[in-house]
Amino acid sequence: MTRLLRWSGSTLSWHLIVSLGALLVMMTISLALGSVALTPARFLTALTMPDADPVAAAIVFNVRLPRVLLACCAGALTAMAALLLAPHEQEAAPDPGWSGMMPLGALGAVIALTVSPGSPWWSVMGALVGCGAGVALYAATQRWRQRRIIGFVVALVAPACAFGLLIGEVRIATWVRWCLGSLEQRDWQAWNTAWPVLLTGVLLVVAAQYRSSTHRWRRYVGATVATAAATVAAGALGWIGSMAARRAQASDRSPVRRIVLAGLWGALLVVGIDLAARGATALLPSPGLIGELPLGALLIVISGAAYVHDRVRSRSHRA
Repeated sequence: MTRLLRWSGSTLSWHLIVSLGALLVMMTISLALGSVALTPARFLTALTMPDADPVAAAIVFNVRLPRVLLACCAGALTAMAALLLAPHEQEAAPDPGWSGMMPLGALGAVIALTVSPGSPWWSVMGALVGCGAGVALYAATQRWRQRRIIGFVVALVAPACAFGLLIGEVRIATWVRWCLGSLEQRDWQAWNTAWPVLLTGVLLVVAAQYRSSTHRWRRYVGATVATAAATVAAGALGWIGSMAARRAQASDRSPVRRIVLAGLWGALLVVGIDLAARGATALLPSPGLIGELPLGALLIVISGAAYVHDRVRSRSHRA
């Protein structure tokens, strides 16, 4: 409690204020823009006097708000999980997406859906089991030099297995949702399914962060639930976790502020990329069997560009 009070007082970092402000701005833009763009006057009317414009109010509160909330939670928990899994505070945090944790969670959810297609809670349990297997694999191979290659192979094989399970039923949209990441048609029903595991993930992350690093199993449990919750909310998302966690590691040394910063940056990235995906969908030809360009399509391009940039930068420094 003392640490919380101290954190909320004079040691409040300006990074938190800037990150929170940027997130609120991005959320506002995401609520206002879409296939039906709302003018500023109409958007404010929907917020303050929903009865005066029920159509705009329905768009904001019933269509876009649950989507934005799930995007925030998915990004925040992915980044928090990455920070929890960092072997040491000075080391780069692993990415829950490209290390195979989230793809295995998506595969577990798909297996659960094929076994019991009528119950969404089975997908939650499948995601938990899959992410648990991914975190266990990461813990077992943490000291191996080839651990990144192993995680990358798992991140490729798991979606292929999920595709094999769903292709017979031509459920391409379901595969995209879980394995590439998508917030399309996320409504309050999806929120009602996801919020218990989202809340549990946040609580376990906070509990793990306050414990000593010797209690590594607490970090693994917190990362498992947080990763599964993010997967349930938005599917498997690569690059987001490591990027947000690295940004938080470079911005602050306090463990408490660092975990909050990681959550804010993760939420900001997912909301922003989701907005970009919606904009690209409006400009590009129709994707066909799916309604929107999936987040994973943009993330693959962004992560590839980031990898090339890092390689070029490291070579220039060596030269």
